[in-house]
Amino acid sequence: MNGVARSLILALCLLLVSGCSVVNILKLRNANNNVEPIWSHSEDQFNLATDYIGEKVFIYGAINGVDGFKFMIDTGASFTYLMDTPKVVALNLPEGYELNLGGWGDEDDSLGHQTNMMSLKFGEMAVEDFQGAFLRMSKTRYFNSSDELIYDGIIGHDLLRHFVWTFDKKTNQVSISNKPHSVTDGIKGLPFDTFMSKISIVGNIDFGNGHNVEHEFIIDTGSRHYFKLSSEYPKANGIELPNAQVTAADFGLSGKAEHQRVTLPQIEFGDTQITKIKTNIINTDDEDDYWIIGNGTLNQFVTTIDYQTSNIYMQPYENQPFQSRYNLLGLEVRKLLSGEFLVRYVMPALPAKYAGLNVGDIITQINGVSAKDISKDEWLSISATPGNYKICRQPYDCLPLQSRHIKGYSN
Repeated sequence: MNGVARSLILALCLLLVSGCSVVNILKLRNANNNVEPIWSHSEDQFNLATDYIGEKVFIYGAINGVDGFKFMIDTGASFTYLMDTPKVVALNLPEGYELNLGGWGDEDDSLGHQTNMMSLKFGEMAVEDFQGAFLRMSKTRYFNSSDELIYDGIIGHDLLRHFVWTFDKKTNQVSISNKPHSVTDGIKGLPFDTFMSKISIVGNIDFGNGHNVEHEFIIDTGSRHYFKLSSEYPKANGIELPNAQVTAADFGLSGKAEHQRVTLPQIEFGDTQITKIKTNIINTDDEDDYWIIGNGTLNQFVTTIDYQTSNIYMQPYENQPFQSRYNLLGLEVRKLLSGEFLVRYVMPALPAKYAGLNVGDIITQINGVSAKDISKDEWLSISATPGNYKICRQPYDCLPLQSRHIKGYSN
């Protein structure tokens, strides 16, 4: 069955179940099909103003001639959308048809609406009369408060599909090109398929004990994780997962989703082999859901996504073997506008839980260093490094924590 037929069948099934909300989502997904980007740079490629926060990547652009808007690049998003930050709200963009947007999480979907931007510009590339979604993110389950809104929107497939994007976390840089990627380093391209505005590559996964499986993996730069896998696949195929597991949670447009995390022996894409990969086992009803490679993995390479030739290139960093970072402290945190950390989830049976830290706590210091001076990436390294820590929260209250490796999981 070809991609068009699959799309039509899936769309029909969704319409029968969900009605007008899905009609509007499909409408917006195709709203920018005739948009032609304007490329004004003298070269075929240029660097964008970039910011990596943890494993997620952001670039800066202008909306309707106003500069300074921060967008996350999300290959897992079908379309571009804006959030209700003060800067976006001040634009007074038009409010179009209603959108009921769901996604990751086990709670309610999020309400939003369609809107229109006269212009959207990144460096010397622009699009005009560009449609997107507006989402009141501060009111969704994704955030506890508006203080977590540290970026203004997300760039989705509707804009990404026109270009070639190269991500280099080590140099804190994203570049964009309007010409196919030139292969000069001997790295082979991995062909990707596009279905329902998502891109996927074929790879192999080694579950151990002789269970090797070929499958499609969705590439999702909006995910901070390494690998997400449906819990139904191991169950349905008699695959025993490692006994060493931790309970964790993640948050999306549909709220919190608790899940188990394990370490699997290996995944492989073409000539690229990734060993001991931390894996989120996601509860779902379909064994083909959530085969997702996120930025935790992609950022350990110079990754180029070439939408013009439908190829992905993953160039390893020199003398930097692949390594999963594990949350040994047991705190899932978010950066606030203040620069401090907000506790979003406390993992059971790990040091933070025993120490008495709670969801909603604001972390002000770690080992005497102000949280404002600790980046999200530095936090990920701290939480993955066994040791003794003193974590202070508001009002001034400091708690001792000791973390260690978990046998069969982190070592």
